[in-house]
Amino acid sequence: MSSGKKGFPEILDNAIENPAFELLGGYHLFLRRLLIPIFLGIIFLLVYDLTNHLILSAIVTGLSVGPIFNFERYLALSK
Repeated sequence: MSSGKKGFPEILDNAIENPAFELLGGYHLFLRRLLIPIFLGIIFLLVYDLTNHLILSAIVTGLSVGPIFNFERYLALSK
C-alpha cells in the first residue's frame, strides 16, 4: 500500500509471523492481553480495600502500570 497504512489482514499476518509472539510457549499474547489488566484490577481493589480512597487507588494503580509492563518485557527477553 502506498499510503503507509496497514489494513487488518496485514497487521494480523505480521502478528502471526512475528517471532516475538512465540515467547513463553506462545502464551505471550494471552499474558499480555488478559493477565496484565487483571493484575491492574487486583492492585486497584487491594489498594482501595486498604485505604478506602478512590483517587489514591487510581494513582497507585496508574503508577504500577510501568513496572508491570517492564516486568513483562523482562520476562519476555529473559526466555
